[in-house]
Amino acid sequence: MAMSQRWALLLQYDGTEFAGSQWQPNQPTVQGALQSALTELTGVTLPVTLAGRTDAGVHALGQTASFVSEKSAEQMPAQRWVRGLNHFLPSSVAVQAAARVADDFDPRRDARSRTYVYRVRLADQRQPLWQARTWIVPGPFCLEAAQRALEALVGHRDFAPFTPPTDDRATLRTLREAAVQADGDTLAFRFRADSFLHHQVRRMVGAVVELATARCSLDEFRQALDRAVPGSMGPTAPACGLTLAEVEYAPPLFDQSVNQPSCHRDREGV
Repeated sequence: MAMSQRWALLLQYDGTEFAGSQWQPNQPTVQGALQSALTELTGVTLPVTLAGRTDAGVHALGQTASFVSEKSAEQMPAQRWVRGLNHFLPSSVAVQAAARVADDFDPRRDARSRTYVYRVRLADQRQPLWQARTWIVPGPFCLEAAQRALEALVGHRDFAPFTPPTDDRATLRTLREAAVQADGDTLAFRFRADSFLHHQVRRMVGAVVELATARCSLDEFRQALDRAVPGSMGPTAPACGLTLAEVEYAPPLFDQSVNQPSCHRDREGV
């Protein structure tokens, strides 16, 4: 009798053509594309779970997916999963690495942190070569003001201002990192937390851009943050600038520097 094996996959995708990562009926999604590729490769239906949900138009460098197969590691070693799935996946999605994981591995619940990067391009005119990957924002832009606003966001607090009002979800989160780096006219915002609220990153970027382009003051930003009125801060930055950069696990599942699976032992030490 065949023994089932659980696998984790490191995914990269361009979210432009997808209605999001999570499966939706009659809509192109990352989960749907991956499940179709698994069916083509194995001849059976293998449900897929993802580490996190990304909205329509959001990209990923380090999304993690997981599935269970009855094929042994000898029949289907990691690189055969990578090559085989990439053969059947659309060009906008690619598996970067595969690794065996514990039977009870859950890509969402077992994640230690998630890192998102949001890119802004400062320009007064249309930017055809940038518009699919960045939010085009006219200047002037005060980088120092943006950095001060980001410093105010770090820590454990109520992030309700950055998510639509909800009655069924706690809005307390711990933001471990919030920073911005400038490379010429391109800005890269970086956020790391255990988990994020719906639209939290895009609304945080929108609020910081409002401040840095002199549409509000730092005092107004901090006051709105402290009032924590649900959905009060933003606007919501466009999805095109957002990328899920990394999902962190302990121990790491993959050696992302070379896109090869690292040696990963399950919880029983097998």
